[in-house]
Amino acid sequence: MFRSLLLLVAAAGLAFGQPSSSVSDSDVYRLYPRDLIKFGVYGEPDLSTSLRIAGNGNISVPLLGEIKVVGLTLSEAEKLIQEKYISEQILIRPQVAIQVQEYSKKEILVLGQAGRQGKIELPAESSSLSIVEAITAAGGFSRIGKGDSVRVTRKNPTTGVEEVFVVDAERLISGKGGNEMFYVLPGDVIFVPERLF
Repeated sequence: MFRSLLLLVAAAGLAFGQPSSSVSDSDVYRLYPRDLIKFGVYGEPDLSTSLRIAGNGNISVPLLGEIKVVGLTLSEAEKLIQEKYISEQILIRPQVAIQVQEYSKKEILVLGQAGRQGKIELPAESSSLSIVEAITAAGGFSRIGKGDSVRVTRKNPTTGVEEVFVVDAERLISGKGGNEMFYVLPGDVIFVPERLF
């Protein structure tokens, strides 16, 4: 049952721009609201500017207007904007370049029977954190923490509906999960329940 739950979780995670277990954070950064990006088009110096991603995930691209880029990798955002310039017949062969100038602050909240309750800030260049890293940053489980039934509450960015995942974090921490891993995203709430003796 746990295996099928992890597969369900992995599929859901991919839908929200969460890396799979075979892709590390450093390989794929996904744009997040409030990131400040440097935007440019090769050979078009007048289009170079700095853009802040709004709370709704949009940036105001020169000559194009509002485009949603939140959740995309840098190369995906570049490709999307290039295609828009071509389809709108504004530029023929645009070479768009995007760099993150300033990463927004991203946090998760840990509650319940963890060593330390409270907010944990993700590393600047990360768009997710493994649950093992999150629990470790929170000081591990308390003496009465039930690590095999950790609840992760996440708001679906598309529908706004809250979803709850139950994760056997103890198993993953002990390394018995193999290559499987669960990743938490900014805004997630991790709750470690109390073990009943």
